Amino acid sequence: MGNSKRTPWRLAPLALFVGSALAQEKAPPELAVEQIEKVSITATKRQTLLQETPVAVTAVTQKELDRAQVKDLAGLQVMVPGLHVEQHGDSGGVHVFLRGIGSTNHTELGDPAVSFHIDGVYSPRPQGATVLMYDLSHVEVLRGPQGTLFGRNATAGLVNVVTAQPLLKQYAASGSVVFGDYNRIGLQAMANIPIDDTFALRLAAITDKHDGYVSFQERSNVMPGADKYMSQDQVGARATGLWRPNADISATLAAEYYRDSGSGNVTLFQQPRAGQDRYSALIDTPGVLNQENVGYRGRIDWRFVDGMELSYIGAWSKLTRQNASDNDAGTLPGFKQEHRTEWSRFTSYSHELQLKSTGSGRLEWIVGAFLIKEDNAIRFDIDISQAAGATLGSGPIVVTPRLPSDTAWAMSFIQPQRTLDSKAAFGQASYAITDAFKGTLGVRYTDESKEDVGGRNWVCPEFGATLATGGRLIGPGGPVTAATCGSAYAPGTWPGGGANDAYTEDDATTWLGRLEYKFNPDMLGYATYSEGFKSGGLSDGGRRHKPEYLTNYEVGLKTELWNRSLSLNLAAFYMKYDDMQVSAVERLPSGQQQLVTSNAAKSTISGIEAEFSWLITPRDRLVGNVAWLDAKFDDFLTCDSALVDCGNPANFVNLAGSKLRHAPKFSATAMYEHEFVLNGGGRIIPRLQVHYQTESFLSEFNTTPPSSVVAGSFEGARRQDAYTTLDLSLRYQSPKAQWILEAFVLNATDEAVKTDAAFVNSTWVAFYNNPRTYGARLSYRF
Repeated sequence: MGNSKRTPWRLAPLALFVGSALAQEKAPPELAVEQIEKVSITATKRQTLLQETPVAVTAVTQKELDRAQVKDLAGLQVMVPGLHVEQHGDSGGVHVFLRGIGSTNHTELGDPAVSFHIDGVYSPRPQGATVLMYDLSHVEVLRGPQGTLFGRNATAGLVNVVTAQPLLKQYAASGSVVFGDYNRIGLQAMANIPIDDTFALRLAAITDKHDGYVSFQERSNVMPGADKYMSQDQVGARATGLWRPNADISATLAAEYYRDSGSGNVTLFQQPRAGQDRYSALIDTPGVLNQENVGYRGRIDWRFVDGMELSYIGAWSKLTRQNASDNDAGTLPGFKQEHRTEWSRFTSYSHELQLKSTGSGRLEWIVGAFLIKEDNAIRFDIDISQAAGATLGSGPIVVTPRLPSDTAWAMSFIQPQRTLDSKAAFGQASYAITDAFKGTLGVRYTDESKEDVGGRNWVCPEFGATLATGGRLIGPGGPVTAATCGSAYAPGTWPGGGANDAYTEDDATTWLGRLEYKFNPDMLGYATYSEGFKSGGLSDGGRRHKPEYLTNYEVGLKTELWNRSLSLNLAAFYMKYDDMQVSAVERLPSGQQQLVTSNAAKSTISGIEAEFSWLITPRDRLVGNVAWLDAKFDDFLTCDSALVDCGNPANFVNLAGSKLRHAPKFSATAMYEHEFVLNGGGRIIPRLQVHYQTESFLSEFNTTPPSSVVAGSFEGARRQDAYTTLDLSLRYQSPKAQWILEAFVLNATDEAVKTDAAFVNSTWVAFYNNPRTYGARLSYRF
């Protein structure tokens, strides 16, 4: 693991660089050699240049993604200040955090705090953030609440994946192949086909597959050939059509398919047993993931009069998922806890209508309306059993085959219908008071309703539950009856509780105010007041949690120095949260588990972020970011249900002063590359990227009870210590970059970085980021 006492000195050159950049307006002539690339973004729902947009936003082009070997959101996190991605096992998705704000509710009605968009179209499921990033224009990550223009669940910020659009009158094609350890093989291809002068079609596809990183320990009960955990088998395909009959009308239609049929993730021992590798587990349920997402989205832009444009954006998507995971991960040999999503279906459609000004007048404005409807259904099972004769200690471990009569506890949660109906209206206007001074005002009204209909939780807490083939409580899709469950709690609800039928509705008005000032053509300053809102929701058993509200105060500076060879963007923010939604697994006296969301009364988050890109010479480039963050609860009365009895009022504590999860005090990333020009014009380019961050916490409970209170506890179980990671690559580019060959090593220091922690069978386990991997890529542009 990284050594927090030895790594900060490595950041000293970065600190000196930032200080000197702020202190100077002109560079020596030999440094002012080239200008940084200009990037156009859509953070204000109109095309603007990154350096002229008064928002804390990171934009990463497809070229930069390729150089960093980034293919999904998890790989992007070190390139964006304050971004953290938490792995999860039994949902096929990830939890995304920005500035310490995120949501760990991955259920069928879980609402993220960082919204995910593709071409500006909102994706309601957390699994949407796992899609592969390929054939893109760029990725935009907006930090801070985006409640006015983007609305739904963008309290912490949003990620917008902007795909590459078809090109009229131009043929183009490209392809690449990547090989790596763990039998990795990946293929990408793109073709841009102009049909005539007004219509073009762009086709793109990707596949990426590798074996699992987690090996099966001896005595694992798996069939030969079973996939190891953390394997991936992903496929994506996209077809986009562009029709532009004249200068005033443009229409695009995209169809996208994504499939993930790897093994999913699994928790690993934080303190491996003697002779046990970190990335290994005693498995009796091989990971299975079968997740498919089909989506269609379209956009029409019509400039029907001078200075005004009408836009329609529509989308439909369907996500299905089946998966199984080993929740106990071998913490107690002979004990089995298997989580399975037998079936799930998530369908949604959305419409957005925009009317906005065009041109370069003093007044810019946009008004719009938005709605999204979602219909979800899921069946989620848990089986727990204990094999006869299993012992745990220093002596030999004896495990006999599990018998059907050994089933000690089983649950089947079936929610046939969960619906979301969200509607919003918004408007925003900016007025240039002078050529240098501009003011902006925005407002959004949102109304959301959520409903659970017919949900039942079938709990069988005794031996003797009827099992189907394979040792399951009942077969996939089979009927659930009192006979199959054999329990006093059938037909189906929590003891003392009711059915999972509930309805909730919330509405709110959120505001934005901003002042911006152009100090000179290359320096923009801004101050923003913005509000965020996330509606309340429903947890298992029909429990309701309240909406959360966020108020954000932010100032920023965007500047280009030294003949625009250096860009430097700064942002400082102060956020106040009311009723922040916090999700956690709750264990009931019956032994049942349920994921519930509660509200932390008050929280405060403040910080400073810096991003820079510096062309030191025509052959040397330095890019990176630095972030300082202070995120804590001010008032949160709660109980640590994972460790102690929450039926005892004495176990409730107020977490005032505790840090939010995934909120390191300090983090920094720096990437450096140098070009060696060969005779004939070819280039060899070594690339180095280093990321450092101080300790962070994986739970709202920042301290772990001593072992005298909870057996198996140890200091640091819910903490990720300070660490440093290093990525390396070496690439060769042909004279016109028509083909590229590169070799790479990711996580060269082989840091085992925890992203989430859990307490299972008196053992602390955690999800981890990928270990060290390496490979080579060959790409060709026709």
